[in-house]
Amino acid sequence: MARADLLKKLFSGFKTNDRDGFVKTANEIIEDERKKNHGALAEELRMILNKESAFIPKNMTALSAVEVKSNEKEREAPLYEIVYPEKTLSDIVITKDNRQKIERIIREFSNWDVLMCNGVWPTRRVLFYGPPGCGKTVTAGAMAAEIRLPLLYVRFDAIVSSYLGETAGNIRKVFDFANGDSYVMLFDEFDTIARSRYDRYEHGEFKRVVNTFLQQIDNFKGRSLVIAATNFERSLDYAVWRRFDSTLLFDMPDNNERMRLFNLKLKQFKGSESIITEFAIDIENFSHSDVEKAALDVIKQCILEGRRMYTKKDVEQAVTRQKELVSLRKTQYQAEE
Repeated sequence: MARADLLKKLFSGFKTNDRDGFVKTANEIIEDERKKNHGALAEELRMILNKESAFIPKNMTALSAVEVKSNEKEREAPLYEIVYPEKTLSDIVITKDNRQKIERIIREFSNWDVLMCNGVWPTRRVLFYGPPGCGKTVTAGAMAAEIRLPLLYVRFDAIVSSYLGETAGNIRKVFDFANGDSYVMLFDEFDTIARSRYDRYEHGEFKRVVNTFLQQIDNFKGRSLVIAATNFERSLDYAVWRRFDSTLLFDMPDNNERMRLFNLKLKQFKGSESIITEFAIDIENFSHSDVEKAALDVIKQCILEGRRMYTKKDVEQAVTRQKELVSLRKTQYQAEE
């Protein structure tokens, strides 16, 4: 947090339309944050001040996917985004076992120096796996919020390149960047770059990508927590599993977890919890994401009608709409098998 005197000078510069004074004070705040080892925050503030994207670092030219063919307009896509999640563990619903494991990981990371002084590493590499929509990504964000570190979200749409050798190079660039500060690094849709090298349908270039990731994670000594998440754990290379200190299964929620999540999402609105219970059977095939979407539907209906209390009709309509989407998704999945 910036010092009070700097904040006063910043607001004064803005109020009096003193642009030079405003910029000077803003730079002082950036340097103050950098001295406090808040490197990521300082870099983002600098980017905002220079009217650049808050998510694209200064050296993004070196950290961008290769441009398209030379006869097309040059395009660059950031390999990652740096975000500051607001949800903590109290805002999500996970199993008791996973909560205990996650709290242990956070405790170890928060006591990094204590463990290192005694010759042991804290848990640094974690694999989340399980069906889609079951809380893997949001949990990674919650862990970042608990540890009070920015979340470095790796973008596989930019990482994976059609150019020979570029994908492996992009992976190296991400790890090189992460070495400069502390993050919770999230490799979402991890199977994109970590599928089995023994899959007869994969070519030699992909094997190089897997090898590169294994080398990078083995050699990475940055003070960061690396989290990989996948919906297709069976497709992962065997060697990849052994690189993680801890693995957590995020499965479909049980009935009790669905009820808890529904009520948690509606906690800012009045209404009887028994209303949700009446629809327990209707939402038995809902993932965490499905429950959240149905709850959001209820919230939007209340807001549009100027109400702070939800009704049985609100919940019934929201659940019905989400059931239709779940059924459609299931039909499409069966058709693809």
